[in-house]
Amino acid sequence: MGYSSKTFVCPFFKWDERLRVHCEGGCLSFHDRPEAEDYIDRHCADLEGWKFCSLACSLLRYYERTE
Repeated sequence: MGYSSKTFVCPFFKWDERLRVHCEGGCLSFHDRPEAEDYIDRHCADLEGWKFCSLACSLLRYYERTE
């Protein structure tokens, strides 16, 4: 179980720490908890928002190209 109580919906999510989110595309680091929570709410834990994360977009293009 991760650090956050958020429900992560991004299919590339792996785990989270206090100020970091780890996914297949790498690791995002934040300066403080409000910044991390804002990003997670807009991207990692949003049903449509995760598609606008640059790491998720890159991974989607990669998997489409390699299929």
